[in-house]
Amino acid sequence: MNSERDRGAIFISYAWGGELQHKEWVRRCIVAHLDWNYRVFWDRDSIKFGQSITEAIDTALAERPLLVLCLCDQDYLDAAERTNSGLYRELQALNQVANSPAVRIVPLLLSEECEGQLPAPLDGRLYLDLRPLHLRGLDLGAALLNMVEGVSQAQVQRGIQSQVAMAQLRQRAYDYLKQQPLSLFGDGRTHDVMVRPEGQAHFPLLAPQWMWDSKEWGFMLGDENSTYCPVKGRWHWDRFSASRGMRALGTAALSAFFPRLVGEHEQRALNVGGAVLAVHFFTTNKVNESFIFDMNDLITFMILDLDGYGVLESLLDAMDRQ
Repeated sequence: MNSERDRGAIFISYAWGGELQHKEWVRRCIVAHLDWNYRVFWDRDSIKFGQSITEAIDTALAERPLLVLCLCDQDYLDAAERTNSGLYRELQALNQVANSPAVRIVPLLLSEECEGQLPAPLDGRLYLDLRPLHLRGLDLGAALLNMVEGVSQAQVQRGIQSQVAMAQLRQRAYDYLKQQPLSLFGDGRTHDVMVRPEGQAHFPLLAPQWMWDSKEWGFMLGDENSTYCPVKGRWHWDRFSASRGMRALGTAALSAFFPRLVGEHEQRALNVGGAVLAVHFFTTNKVNESFIFDMNDLITFMILDLDGYGVLESLLDAMDRQ
């Protein structure tokens, strides 16, 4: 049995006309997220050359169960009022099935002008407000899939809010870190780790003084072997579980990006963040492999981890207070 067929059909209603690339984002942002599990009708992919447009649309609207997603922007409002437009005729056909069993019509709000201005048969229906994502250029896939799969309004809204908050945190981190861009280079042969500030001389990654003074790290920073000697900027990494030495490397690395944060609360955050980097980055490199780690890596690995997300937020808040 084909499970995809059992999921039903989705009809994409949008403003026709204009250059092809003008609405090409629909394929990337809408269709690509849905056509894995559903039969998606989107005219640019679903209507063949020489085929009757009206017949193809009528056939698609006869599918059951049917979910109609209406991509509502200013183009949509304008086209809905033009009696000679394809969308005007499409809405007339849609009006004929709007109240049929197993048919659901969901307006997707994409621009500010649409609220309160939706044409029949969209007006009065519960819509999904994608403006917080679309206007920021954020991915629509997760919110769409949650809605299509029947997740509650509250859960969908929380997901959108979380996605927006993550994007805002990512931008905050980028705005701070780009002020003094740097990267770390780890030599897989010597295990020397160099800090490379943009436009400045390179220097070894050394543990900050607060790590030497702490009970967590001070006792081990003076150790020395072939792959570990922090006093010389030599650190251990390997594709294995996150050892204490790798967590120390993660903490020293994170501190290099936040050198002014040395308070007790900030130290705890740096220690947690260092463990996150150890698990998600430094354990992914073999002992004889070199690595490059920059601000984009830091943001990505921190923000995709629950603990790392909180740490990054806390560190940026601390920088704002300085």
